[in-house]
Amino acid sequence: MDRETWREVVSADLDGEATPAERAALEEHLAGCADCRRWAERAAVVTRRARTRPAEAAPDLVGIVLGDVPACGCAATCGCGCRQGRICRCAPMVA
Repeated sequence: MDRETWREVVSADLDGEATPAERAALEEHLAGCADCRRWAERAAVVTRRARTRPAEAAPDLVGIVLGDVPACGCAATCGCGCRQGRICRCAPMVA
């Protein structure tokens, strides 16, 4: 196979589309071809970067979420006496 064909096999392998026979042949070829091995390594980096990206900025919803959490009833219901209000760890058990 020529260089372009090997690169197509590398690409297929990175996309999970290489057949078992293609993968075996590729592994054998890369073991003996430093140029193709370097190209495959760089292609793997580009593929990873293309598939992952930084998370997009999201609004801070902490105030809204905590504002909707009812006050803890621990002191009256479970008797723990924590008096931590909305951040009490017993709150899920109180409901």
